[in-house]
Amino acid sequence: MKKEMEVKVFNTDKRIRLGIWGLGRGMSFYRTCKFLNIDVVAGCDYNEHMRTNFLSQNPGAFATADADEFLKQDFNAVVLATFCPSHADDAIKCMQAGKHVLSEVTAFFTMAEGVKLVEEVEKRKLVYNLAENYPFTAANMWLANRWKEGLFGELMYAEYEYVHECRSLCYTYIDGVPVKPGHTVHNWRSWLNYHYYCTHSLGPVMVITGTRPTMVETFPVRQQIAGYLGRKGEGMGTMTPSLISMSNGGVVRNLMGATTNDTHNQRIWGTLGAYESGSDGVNLRLGASGGSPKMQINPKWEGLGELAATTGHGGGDFWTLYYFAREIFTGEKGPFDIYGASDVTIPGIQALRSSLEDGKPMEVPDFRKKADRDRYRSDDWQLKRYDVKRGVFGGAKLTDKASNFSTTMKDLISSSLIYRAYADWKKVQSAIAKPENFQPVATKLLDGYDKLVTAYKDAREIVDAYPKSDGARVMSQMLELGEEDKVLSAGFLPALKKEVAALKKKFGEGIVKLKDFKGSVLLPDKTQISAVKYPGRNIALSALQYTDCFIDVRPRFTGKVKQDGLIYARGFFTAKNAGAANLRIGADGPFKVFVHGKEVGCNPKATNPITSYLMTIPVTWKKGKNEIVLAMCTNSGKARGFMAESIVDG
Repeated sequence: MKKEMEVKVFNTDKRIRLGIWGLGRGMSFYRTCKFLNIDVVAGCDYNEHMRTNFLSQNPGAFATADADEFLKQDFNAVVLATFCPSHADDAIKCMQAGKHVLSEVTAFFTMAEGVKLVEEVEKRKLVYNLAENYPFTAANMWLANRWKEGLFGELMYAEYEYVHECRSLCYTYIDGVPVKPGHTVHNWRSWLNYHYYCTHSLGPVMVITGTRPTMVETFPVRQQIAGYLGRKGEGMGTMTPSLISMSNGGVVRNLMGATTNDTHNQRIWGTLGAYESGSDGVNLRLGASGGSPKMQINPKWEGLGELAATTGHGGGDFWTLYYFAREIFTGEKGPFDIYGASDVTIPGIQALRSSLEDGKPMEVPDFRKKADRDRYRSDDWQLKRYDVKRGVFGGAKLTDKASNFSTTMKDLISSSLIYRAYADWKKVQSAIAKPENFQPVATKLLDGYDKLVTAYKDAREIVDAYPKSDGARVMSQMLELGEEDKVLSAGFLPALKKEVAALKKKFGEGIVKLKDFKGSVLLPDKTQISAVKYPGRNIALSALQYTDCFIDVRPRFTGKVKQDGLIYARGFFTAKNAGAANLRIGADGPFKVFVHGKEVGCNPKATNPITSYLMTIPVTWKKGKNEIVLAMCTNSGKARGFMAESIVDG
């Protein structure tokens, strides 16, 4: 097997000197750079903790909070991951400084900004790409190749979804750190309408079928879930479906939003065959009729896909950076140059307008054409922005508790939703197909009860101090959702303890999260994970921290010059009785698992997120203590940690 450093994608010795503007999402591209002749030499972010993290992974690089100072540095390309509504202005600023631009989605916030951006790219003759990554999963790229071969015929109709409830990100940065100052909210996730974020669902259809949108219409959804600042479906806390007419005459239902069921289902009907992907895997119906044979398939990576899969985000980040670098080196364009970027961005703007005009159809102009651009050159219409700097208390004098609103809101969201899952599943407990599955839901609430009480009490103090504020409104919604009075009543905790004890007695240990692990320091081990051995006695171990739902290994390497290496972790599960069970375990870096000193599982391709790389391993527990050892690579400093739980039937 080749080592990673030996992989060379481009047949050239030329290098791209890259600056990253926006060190939250922007750092997700870091692991891919070494494969693509890219050297990361500069970073820019106003958050000090993100600059510190960047420098720890790029010793010797330049880092600043000043954009002008950043753009004066000696590099020729920028990954632009600043605030979403600022992308167009920031991209233009980069190009005026002579830099190629790979911009995070979306490309622009208003139609006039789009015209200005397109013409700046045409004028500068620099490379501009949009980092839309959802078309570049193994399944979508396999499907695109078969579509080009004619397997499915012409597009008739498609349904693609990006339904992703990310309530807490209204009050934290992308890395989960609460927004500062603490009385404020996230710059754009706190108020942006989900229609704007249309690219992750529309982008794959465009790339697969080779079509572009031409018209869009939508009706408003005026209901929303709790905890979002918008009212009556104005912000991200609602559903935003649209119907889009495509250039070949086909129609796409494009669905985004935040609701009570995250989904990423995909369905396409062609004139010769159909495709669907969801919780039942990937299925095709081939044979040109509705009753033709339907079979499940296993789409595999083609070309550089196996390499892409090792770099995170399902391989998507690799491909966006690959197409960007390829165009810089060779001039060959990828799917989302400035015109493709416009095609996938405009439907979101126009869909929101359509919903505000009760479903009026809106055109999707083709910004390749000057005549189309001229119609929108002065079109500055946009959604009204929330006054983030003023914050959620309207400029009122802040108490200590109010100054920590973002932290309390993060904890309140987490705690109230844990309770709500327990309360609602309890209502239908008798109908659960596997009754033992209710046990971990109840146990999770019991384990987090102290944190819940603190969050509820702090939130109530803030609500009472600022009753008419936006902060009080969203906190009140979450307290109502979390049934504040009931949960804080004197009898609730004793009853919950009794209930959890009864469930354990009835179903056995059930699902037990393993939280107590000790870990090694970062070991400079270059051995492939498949060849890593059980640790010797000479390796010192110290306690690792359990954070939210995983064991955090980042303190072992954060701030160090070298962040790539191996970490061992050892923990124990104490079984009341001997017997068969399952160990569910996974990490966001290549990992190997040992039970009682013997190897029982290995995944050399694991990367972020942890939940996508969980293994279920049959084990036989001994009565008493059972040793579990995990060896994991730190994924060039991108790994966060690992999860482990024992599953024992009653």
